[in-house]
Amino acid sequence: MDEYIIVGAGLSGLSAAIRFGEKGIKCNLISTQASERAQSVLAEGGINAALNTMGENDSVMEHYEDTMKGGVYLADPNAVRNLTEHAPETVRRLLSIGVPFEKEGDKVLLRPFGGQKKRRTAYAKSSTGKVIMSSLIDEARKYEAGGFIRRYAHHTVTEILLEDGICYGIRMRDRYTKENVVLYGSVILCIGGMNGLFPGMTTGTVNNTAILTAKLFAKGIKFANLEFIQYHPTTVGISGKRMLISEAARGEGGRLWIQKGNDKYYFMEEKYPTLGNLMPRDVVSAEMEAVVKDKDTDGEVYLDMTNLPKEVFKSKLSDMRSELLEYKGVDISDTPVAVKPGIHFFMGGIWVDEYHRTSIRNLYAAGECASQYHGAN
Repeated sequence: MDEYIIVGAGLSGLSAAIRFGEKGIKCNLISTQASERAQSVLAEGGINAALNTMGENDSVMEHYEDTMKGGVYLADPNAVRNLTEHAPETVRRLLSIGVPFEKEGDKVLLRPFGGQKKRRTAYAKSSTGKVIMSSLIDEARKYEAGGFIRRYAHHTVTEILLEDGICYGIRMRDRYTKENVVLYGSVILCIGGMNGLFPGMTTGTVNNTAILTAKLFAKGIKFANLEFIQYHPTTVGISGKRMLISEAARGEGGRLWIQKGNDKYYFMEEKYPTLGNLMPRDVVSAEMEAVVKDKDTDGEVYLDMTNLPKEVFKSKLSDMRSELLEYKGVDISDTPVAVKPGIHFFMGGIWVDEYHRTSIRNLYAAGECASQYHGAN
């Protein structure tokens, strides 16, 4: 085997490449576009870790239990346990390379998010994915300069090369010159979700076409949980896609309601008094669909953030506010916005074990294209 090959340069692909660089191992990093255009840049709300900085006596075991419960106990428990145990270390590592998570002195601030009993979501306003990616891109450049990461930033992988149940490389095409290139080595797939199958219906970029994923499926590589497609409850329609309104809006106190007679009906708070609007996304989406069809209600579901202090919009939700103002002409600080569920994340995908090994030797998968951490949600 020659050098390692990473397909996809979003958060998981960059993370893998950086780890190789840290260990002095050379790798090839392949993507159709620059990392600045990856799907990971669009992530808004935050990253979960039981840092326990908010005085709530949080623990990695509670993070594990909430994650397993949210996925209806269909996720790989060994993978989830490993993920939650290492999450605090991961956030501290991101801090060390310059990710500007919101802090109060030396304390990382955490916000509440769906399906969690404790505040454990580290964030950077409502542009968390963008700032994490910026820091990872800078970190990766050090190893590019040192010759450990070789970038192919405008190449499309057209085939995964297999023989006798073993992966031995990839065939790719230079999108500029149209030249076909073959690389030999073990392959890590970080190719994202299947947004390209759902134009106009998804919050994600349709540049994630799912073509390579489909080719793998056709070759008989094992997949899992493909029926579990997560709908994010709060999205609005813009040209060609659904625009996400981060869960951070509800984490900071935003409320969902629909008109019922002469009153606003806060259906999530009435039905789920403990977590209310912060129930897991599948539950909120299903309840929204049901309440719209209820003969006693009228119109659309609204996300109402008019009760939030002005300081929250300035310090925590400024990006979200400006985006909605630009794309929808709505100032969410004084006007509720109509929302609908939109396709957001693909729970299922390529089957992997807790070590990210697929059913094919020397072929690995990580990130949204892989199925192990989420179960049904």
